[in-house]
Amino acid sequence: MTYEALVLQKTPIVTFSYIIQVALSLAIVVALIYLCAKYLLPRLKLTPKGMTFEVVDRMGLEPQVTLYRIKSAKTEYVVAVSSKNVALLDKTEIKA
Repeated sequence: MTYEALVLQKTPIVTFSYIIQVALSLAIVVALIYLCAKYLLPRLKLTPKGMTFEVVDRMGLEPQVTLYRIKSAKTEYVVAVSSKNVALLDKTEIKA
């Protein structure tokens, strides 16, 4: 047998320093993913500007009934949502 084969038979392949190195590498990768998700993704704005809806206000009326005020590009809607139904209550044009 060669010297390298004899050394590998006597020493374990996974050592404490190897585990520390893997843990630190994993921590760095997770930190980079977190930083990209927190700071980079909001700046990209993946949705087109004219196609988005924004929930302006929300009011709970009953345990499973909620009233929403939703703003689109030039229109504002008042919508009632329950567990069984969705109803459009009002539609208003926004003046610029």
